[in-house]
Order: sequence, then C-alpha cells, then structure tokens
Amino acid sequence: MVASAKSLNEILRDLKPAMPPKPVEEDPTVVVLDDVEDDDVVPEGTTASVSSVNARNLFRHPETNPLVLDLALIQRFGIEWFGWEPETIEFRILKEFNVDTVSDLALSKLNAIKTLHLVDSFWQRWEVFVWITMPLNDIFPDFEVMQVPTVFQCLNAVDIAGRVRDDMHFDEELEVYLRQVCLHDGILFPIPPLDWVDLDTSELPVDIEDVQTRWSGVRASRRSPTGDTPEDEQLRRSLMLFLLLEQQRAELRQQLRILPNV
Repeated sequence: MVASAKSLNEILRDLKPAMPPKPVEEDPTVVVLDDVEDDDVVPEGTTASVSSVNARNLFRHPETNPLVLDLALIQRFGIEWFGWEPETIEFRILKEFNVDTVSDLALSKLNAIKTLHLVDSFWQRWEVFVWITMPLNDIFPDFEVMQVPTVFQCLNAVDIAGRVRDDMHFDEELEVYLRQVCLHDGILFPIPPLDWVDLDTSELPVDIEDVQTRWSGVRASRRSPTGDTPEDEQLRRSLMLFLLLEQQRAELRQQLRILPNV
C-alpha cells in the first residue's frame, strides 16, 4: 500500500465514529468449544470459549475481530472500500450485506483498519498508535482523554497490524512509548510481537538472562513457575500474556470460518 501524508487532524477525523456510541443491541454470549480442531486447541489456563460471532451479527457484535470485518469488506468490495468515508462504509454494508444495524464500534474498528492500510502513522506516532490500539481491542477510542493501553492490548494490536501490513517497522518514538507501557505494567521480558522493545533492567533486581533461558521451556509446557523469585514472576507474567494472545488467535480462526457465509 502507498502511504499518504495525512495530517493528524485528518487521521483523527477518519478514526472518529460517524455517530456517538450507542448501546449494543445484542449482548455477547459465550459458547463452549466441544469440537475444537487441532489448530484451535484452547491454551491451558485460558477460558475454553469464544464469543458467539456469526454471519448474522458480524457487524454489530462487540467482539468481532477487526481483521474479519476487513476481510468481509475486501471479499465484497475489494480495496475500493479503503477510500470510503465512514458514512459510505455504513451505507454500503447495510445495503450489500442485508443487515439492519452496523454498530459504531464496528465502524470504529473498520476506520482503524483502514488507517493501517493507508498510512504509516500507527508505526510512527504514539498518539495514533493508541487511537488505533483501542478499537483493535474492542474499545472505543477517546479523543479527548488520553487512554493508557495495557501490554496485552499493545501485543494484540501489533499482532493484528502485522497481519494487515508485514512490511512495517516501528520508529524510535514507538519503542520509547512501548517501553514505558511495559515498565508501567511490570513487564520486563516482552514477548513477540513486542520482543523488539529494548528494556534496560541493569538497575533492577532481576536476571533477565535467566528469564530468557527458561522462557522456551515455560512456553512449551504452558505451566507457570511456582517459585517466588523475580525471575519466576516475570515468567508467570510472560506466560499469561502468551496464553491470552493465543486465545485471541484461536478466536480469530473461529471467526474466519464465518466469511464464506457472509
């Protein structure tokens, strides 16, 4: 994709929902995975369930993955939809997909994904990173009050963005910002896709080399260490993030199966 030099105000305009948020008409429910396929094994230590997103509620369910929305529109309209205003996106979805409602959260997710396709700002400017990270995590972005994402929300957003564009690298401004997010959450050993964030732990009472050495074994076993050392705690936190991200990916795979019916 060719990035355009949009101003901050233009990006802000594109990211804002077309209308103020309104209540979701259908509350999310959960279904148990009784017939999970091998590649969809739910990670041990996480909830064995996915949200009940289906072809009928795809554009109004609060937990629809933004990538699924993106692919649904590409499947129907090609890349033409990248150039549409939010009002046009909503109108075409209502008309072409024969649905009654497109939630404002779904439009916010689509505007975030469209921004990823068209401009590089997510990888360059921390404020744009935050505005996009929120809808990628099923949260409305707040353009008046600064929102502070968690490490997991950043992991999930970077994971999604990397599937939209795999040719991008983060600027130093984002590394500085994400370093502070990790320190704020007490994460001293960032896991992929944030393993490029360099943290200086030389003044902290933790042996990161020991954590790094033990990490592959902990990740493979999916079992938290039982010790009470700083290294054990970092491994527990890293494993929690790993399992949560694996669960998000399992839910994405489940939702992708909907697309042939949309």
